[in-house]
Amino acid sequence: MSPSSVFNAPKIRFGALALAVITAAGVTIAAVPADALAAGRGATVPFLEQEAENAATNGSVIGPNRAAGTLAGEASGRKAVTLSGQGQYVEFTLTAPANSIDFRYSVPDFAGGTISLYVGGTHQRDLALTSKYAWYYGSYPFTNNPADGRAHHFYDETRALLGTSYPAGTKIKLQADAGDVTPVTIDLADFEQVAPAATRPANSVSVTDYGATADDPSDDAGAFDAAVAAGRSQGKEVWIPAGTFTLGHHVTVDRVTIRGAGPWYSVLTGPRAGIFGKGEPESCGTPTYPGNPAVPGVSSAVKLFDFAIIGQVDARVDCDQSNAVGGALGGGSVVQNLWLQHTKVGLWLDGPFDGLTVSGNRILDQTADGLNLHQGISNTLVTNNFLRNTGDDGLAMWSEHEADHHNTFSFNTVLLPILANNIAVYGGHDNTVSDNVVADNLDQGGGLHVANRFSAVPLSGTTTVARNTAIRTGVLDSNWQFGVGALWFDGRDSAITGRIDVTDLDLQDNNYEAIQFIDSATTDVHFTNVRISGAGTFAWQIQAKPTGSVKNVVATGVGRAGVYNCMGPDAMAGLADQGGNSGWTTTYCGSWPSPVYGSDNGGTTTTPTQPTGNLALHKTVSASGSQGGFPPANAVDGDANSYWESTNNAFPQSLTVDFGTTVSVSRLVLKLPPSWGARTQTLSVDGVKASATYAFDPSSGNTATVSLPATSTRTLRLIFTGNSGWPAGQLSELEAYSS
Repeated sequence: MSPSSVFNAPKIRFGALALAVITAAGVTIAAVPADALAAGRGATVPFLEQEAENAATNGSVIGPNRAAGTLAGEASGRKAVTLSGQGQYVEFTLTAPANSIDFRYSVPDFAGGTISLYVGGTHQRDLALTSKYAWYYGSYPFTNNPADGRAHHFYDETRALLGTSYPAGTKIKLQADAGDVTPVTIDLADFEQVAPAATRPANSVSVTDYGATADDPSDDAGAFDAAVAAGRSQGKEVWIPAGTFTLGHHVTVDRVTIRGAGPWYSVLTGPRAGIFGKGEPESCGTPTYPGNPAVPGVSSAVKLFDFAIIGQVDARVDCDQSNAVGGALGGGSVVQNLWLQHTKVGLWLDGPFDGLTVSGNRILDQTADGLNLHQGISNTLVTNNFLRNTGDDGLAMWSEHEADHHNTFSFNTVLLPILANNIAVYGGHDNTVSDNVVADNLDQGGGLHVANRFSAVPLSGTTTVARNTAIRTGVLDSNWQFGVGALWFDGRDSAITGRIDVTDLDLQDNNYEAIQFIDSATTDVHFTNVRISGAGTFAWQIQAKPTGSVKNVVATGVGRAGVYNCMGPDAMAGLADQGGNSGWTTTYCGSWPSPVYGSDNGGTTTTPTQPTGNLALHKTVSASGSQGGFPPANAVDGDANSYWESTNNAFPQSLTVDFGTTVSVSRLVLKLPPSWGARTQTLSVDGVKASATYAFDPSSGNTATVSLPATSTRTLRLIFTGNSGWPAGQLSELEAYSS
């Protein structure tokens, strides 16, 4: 990845927002740091996220609720906070310096107004809220008419630069004051230290040189066209300075680089805002949905860097190409560090073409897909992108008419698609889905989907699904009225005969079944090292017969039975047992049961018994940094004289323990070597306990106790931001207890 303004900020591996873990009493959703939840998977992002339900609030926490069509059901982690009256607030505490906020919210349809932003207890400004880009109704492709019923897609998000950088520990409050809109539901907030705006590069032409004017309603599309033509003919980059520019039509590009001052600074807007390669089909062809005539061919060597496209699309019209990025972009093209919001699709790419990289982008609040590789696209890498609140599949490969092949979706985080799947592969050959984290899809889909559907060229070659994590995915399909799997295979158009390798897969807290086969057979699928941790109904739902192999597929916390099978005793016989499989020996056939979370209902595998004693002792532990000779393992080795010490002069620093299974934690005991002098350390328990200062005194054993609300989790992360005795985080022992 080449340097860019926003991604020069500290990086955070974003596994997911929160983990809903299973307890005997039901579902408890406990915040877990993103990088700890799915270590090494998902996108690396420049922000730190906080869930509203874990912040200080006098509002009403809603959820958990997994039902589509509810505010809690559409919230990250299935919980949020509603502010219903004057004086109600959500107050976040910064865990690292930040100068910006981006928060996800919902207001009633046809409502608009403001919410008050406070920093350190002082009113800073009012932020505008709107329902314009939310609240869809009826059946696909949906309307804006409440009379059509089936309301959904309730949330939107907005962002603001705060004008100055605030240190860790600063209180950032969103409050409903007199005159503000209520009710307003706050789901989460992202806090980021945004780098200053970049300066114009040498050897560039600026869109302002050709008549574009920032921050007014005039149409700048013609100026962009002229600048792009000049940049290409002169061999220069096209520069978009800081400001907001309105585009009345898409800008077509080929063999040119367009660079902005950063996605927080250089913004393209308007109902037709978009940068397209050649080959994009025309829009609907009516005055209501104008479109550019398609330029035939394939664009190559297009480089798009460091700006935002924030459109004005408030309805889904499938024939209208009101996408942020489109067309055919091959031949070494790159789309990097863009912020794409309020368009129909973030990137709808039409092949055939070869050789594109899409990396480091944020794709938010779309009316349809986040990204779709459509028709004969090859050797394309889609990596390190963050997607949230798409209106259809988050990431998709659709081999309509021509096969997509040798493409990779890797290290992406895909959250809250309101329809369909987080990631889907429809036909094609030799494609890879690896190292992604997906969570919280809502209707008619699952977390990961492999299928012969939608007239796609049938799957062939080898499709690889490796090292992915899916959390709270799979849904009650509103049409079928039975559960869809977190990972599901559908041979609707024809049997799936291409080889599929599924390896090192984590399916966590599945809403219904973990793995599903439906329609025609899937005949060459191989599972190795699959961990199913909690499923509302079944580990496997067999509605079509698979063949292949299963090795080390382990299920725990299954709600109804190991296998749903009404097809006869041989339905799973084609999956050769290669050993190491457990937790799914029971079978169910009957009417569709409601999910059960964390129960022994139906003779299924029970939730593991809560361990006792020091839960952290000898467990896996990692740190953001450490001094040589003082590794993180010293903090869980049971020896109070050995210790972990973080990288010096580099706060914040973190220490993360993985308990190996879901446990309930309500108390931490932190220790330093007994011989050390007194000191204080300032730290937080990420997502669980706000930052505070703890005293370590040798006269009382150099021990500090941290009391927590009862928290069910597999991982726990301490974030150190200060130490009066040494410029680093230090611990000789991290002990965790359930009481």
